Amino acid sequence: MIKLQKWAILASALMGASFAVNAEDLKPLPGQEVLRVCADPNNMPYSNKNKEGFDNKIAELLGEELGIPVEYYWFPQRIGFARNTIKKEHPERGGYMCDLAMSVPEHTDFMLPTKPYFSSIEAIAYRSGEGYEITKLADLKEVNEKHGPLKIGLFDRAISTKALIDMGLGDNIVYYQLMSGDVNASPGRAIEDLAAGKIDVIPMWGPVAGYYAKISEVPITVNPLNELGQLHVFSFSMATRYSNRDWNKLLNKFIDQNKDEIDAIIAEYNLPSLENVSPTPAKKPRKDDDD
Repeated sequence: MIKLQKWAILASALMGASFAVNAEDLKPLPGQEVLRVCADPNNMPYSNKNKEGFDNKIAELLGEELGIPVEYYWFPQRIGFARNTIKKEHPERGGYMCDLAMSVPEHTDFMLPTKPYFSSIEAIAYRSGEGYEITKLADLKEVNEKHGPLKIGLFDRAISTKALIDMGLGDNIVYYQLMSGDVNASPGRAIEDLAAGKIDVIPMWGPVAGYYAKISEVPITVNPLNELGQLHVFSFSMATRYSNRDWNKLLNKFIDQNKDEIDAIIAEYNLPSLENVSPTPAKKPRKDDDD
């Protein structure tokens, strides 16, 4: 028994030593003196110019781990983002404008994604204290009949569009443009309208709903639409150029070694819970050669 205890203690010590060695193995690539991040200057809860987003904080953590400073190249994260940032050559110093993009869909084809570091789902937001509770899309029809007519905000191409129209609520919809022509428009403009009473309820992307509800002066309830199923849980990665596979591997190591710290940072931004997501419809496995 004593021998077994000694072996257990030794094995534990060796495992701890091995972890310490691996954790210290995060070093910049040869010649990498700056962590250059491509980011949107007005895209909370992900990033902004004041570096208040969770991606800003995760990038700072990465810079600390690598022991190099973090610099940003700001560009709106919308159509043309990769072409104008991580794939754009710097006209003076050579190289590229930036080397790391964040909050990129895990299956993007424009860049080489890492493993995902967060996931979320659509949520439904409404003013608290209105005398009703909405936890699923079907509740909207009943609430509309008893407390309505509801003004239902909806971003174009939203997952919930067909369900609302099928429930006969098409005339209640107030549409929002997903990508406004004004890059300075707040991503949380719908929550601001909700707080002001311009709309009564809105299904929308969970991280944006959760963050802007948290900072709203008017209490806003946000419930995840976990009824939508695993098919509509979307995961997000960091990303590099396809030619930078060593850099991509290093980022995967960073994600693995700092999972708890990354999760703790993201938890501060009030993303909706993914507990009890319906298993159906399920995600279809993606083959490596899928376009």
